[in-house]
Amino acid sequence: MARRKGEPHEEHADESWLIPYSDLMTLLLALFIVLFASSTIQEEKFKAIMSSLASAFGVSEGSNVIEMFPEGGIIPPIDINIPPPPPPRRSEGDDGDKKGGGMFENQMDNLYASLERYVSDNSLEGTIGLDFKGENVLITLKSDIWFQSGSAVITGEMVNQGRTLSALLRDNQDAEHPLEIVVTGHTDNVPIRTSRYPSNWYLSMERAFNFLAVLLENKELDPGSFSARGYGEYQPIADNGTPEGRQINRRVELMVSRPNRTAASKTAY
Repeated sequence: MARRKGEPHEEHADESWLIPYSDLMTLLLALFIVLFASSTIQEEKFKAIMSSLASAFGVSEGSNVIEMFPEGGIIPPIDINIPPPPPPRRSEGDDGDKKGGGMFENQMDNLYASLERYVSDNSLEGTIGLDFKGENVLITLKSDIWFQSGSAVITGEMVNQGRTLSALLRDNQDAEHPLEIVVTGHTDNVPIRTSRYPSNWYLSMERAFNFLAVLLENKELDPGSFSARGYGEYQPIADNGTPEGRQINRRVELMVSRPNRTAASKTAY
């Protein structure tokens, strides 16, 4: 259909950008060819390619294009001397070994060995339980003679065991890094409500305090490294449904841990 008079001409897209674009693509192609040739081929072939490229781009035949590249046309590898990363800094206690690590490993090992030897030499396996729990040594006074039901009175045999344990703790202490010792009291599940013990919480705490007092008769131990707590009836190790089980649950435990601060850094609040 004929165009009506006065109608605008159809406009065509401006394709003038194709010329510099094609030139740019040609240059990039030439660059990649040069890089590829300089890294993979021998000198004679490299010179031939460079001469062809020089002719294609109008470079005079006398121009020394080859001198722009290293001898043989092979780009030598760059020797980047990156030093190895420094080893990670280790703090006191950064060790996966279950018996502790760093400067305290021998201290915990020696303590556990001393306790094992004492228990074995005196046939106390049924009286004193030992266990490594993570990085801690757990000592359990599990004899059925320690406490009567509803009582926190320390028996004579328990006093003797406490004094022996305090001597073993003293022999394996470091004056600057004393071990942390937590004394924990436990009860059976028989309810108690007296003026002295309103609940088993109070009874378990007094059992812990009484045994702690026996340990601290040894003046060579650092009292600042000791603490006490009570769990009442809530962490039994035997069946509270039997008299024998309840007797076993009336116990005291010592959790000995690697120190988490030095004696000099301890601050009273």
